[in-house]
Amino acid sequence: MSCDKNITVTLNIHTAATIREQLLLDTKLDSYEFPGVRTVAIRSAIVALDEAIEAKLADGHDHETI
Repeated sequence: MSCDKNITVTLNIHTAATIREQLLLDTKLDSYEFPGVRTVAIRSAIVALDEAIEAKLADGHDHETI
């Protein structure tokens, strides 16, 4: 996966949290020591979602997730 083209996706915080949770579930049994390329890419997306969610929560979001 050597593509250098990035995309930007806009999601509300609840959808982002739901997607993050599903990605974690989908990779929870994958190796941490020797992860595959797909798992590395998914975990990178999880980190990006974590950072975006945390930034919005710092803005005073006070609703529960789905």
